Amino acid sequence: MKTVLNIQSSLFQQQGQSSQLSATLAQQLLGEHDQLVTRDLATEPVPHLTAERFTAFLTPAADRTPEQQAVVAYSDALIDELRAADVIVLGLPMYNFGVPSTLKAYFDHVARAGVTFQYTAEGPKGLLTGKKV
Repeated sequence: MKTVLNIQSSLFQQQGQSSQLSATLAQQLLGEHDQLVTRDLATEPVPHLTAERFTAFLTPAADRTPEQQAVVAYSDALIDELRAADVIVLGLPMYNFGVPSTLKAYFDHVARAGVTFQYTAEGPKGLLTGKKV
């Protein structure tokens, strides 16, 4: 069974053209027994990165406050969703010559050193391999 993760970032939610396009593509990628997971960043926005949130990622697990544990647990849930996906479809509009800030916030929560990538002598190396985007 294959899992398709459709990440939508249009302010206009399901009425946005990028959302409609990505939903159509995600449906076309599904087989008879495959699973579709949709993350709509307009209806469930990821909090923007703050110093407190970033510090939670850097704090050793044993030293985290309850608030920091909640921040990391939220990020871990997003990462688990990515790990479970075989195919990732990005519904991506462009606003003011860039990606929506909600998508950037999502990336800030899933790009974690030692979890989804690692630093090497050759530069950063991704740890979530085998995905088609």
